[in-house]
Amino acid sequence: MQKYGGKVIHQSRDAFGILEIVEDRFERSLHFGNNAKQSSTDVHYPARLVLSYTRAMAASLLFTPDPQRALLVGLGGGSLTKFLLHYFPECRVDVVEVRKKVHRLARTYFELPDDPRLNVFIEDGALFMGSASPEFGDYDLILIDAFLEDGIAGDVCGVPFLEDCRMRLSGRGTLAMNLWSDDVIRASDLLAMMNDSFGQVLRLPVEGKDNIIGIGGPAIPRPRELNALGPRARELADTLDVEFPAFLKRLRKNNR
Repeated sequence: MQKYGGKVIHQSRDAFGILEIVEDRFERSLHFGNNAKQSSTDVHYPARLVLSYTRAMAASLLFTPDPQRALLVGLGGGSLTKFLLHYFPECRVDVVEVRKKVHRLARTYFELPDDPRLNVFIEDGALFMGSASPEFGDYDLILIDAFLEDGIAGDVCGVPFLEDCRMRLSGRGTLAMNLWSDDVIRASDLLAMMNDSFGQVLRLPVEGKDNIIGIGGPAIPRPRELNALGPRARELADTLDVEFPAFLKRLRKNNR
């Protein structure tokens, strides 16, 4: 069966809704019952970030370029997880995913590795952040990409969750959150909540898309200090195959 511009190779349902996987010659994508790609992987280079919003979320590495411990809230097909495990061999990665079947599909269809540095928790993201004891440790990088079929998951849309995230960031940590400007929950409201929690937040619109990446945390410089990150952006672009100089330019434009 053809759908969403490719061949459907998996279709199922869980308590949250429809799960579909579509493949063309080069990419395999996860859909939640509509045309939006929740996750995509290059079938030849699984560690490469395919979707523009995932590449924009990687812009958080401009501020924390060598994370030793990362947390991802929302797994999808595991694009960002695979990227971190591939390019940062010293990094331990925790993932919180509420949908058990999504984890199973990531392992079966998207080459999510069985890696000793990776821990996957099948749990509500807000409950995880609110209940983890201080002994669990802090994160240098927190990436939040928690979407369901009809938009961003409601449990990550509030000051209590963001405050829990702030408490779990290390002193050099950065948090990036994928937002959707056309969502039922307004991106501007969530950016305001992030600003209240982190003191300041940088706004990174994804070119040609409705996604906006909100970036906050102790490592975030003031907008006027972004120019100093030019050399780091060029170095990261060469190493990680992500357009960091373009993201830095967009950050300067949108955060004056």
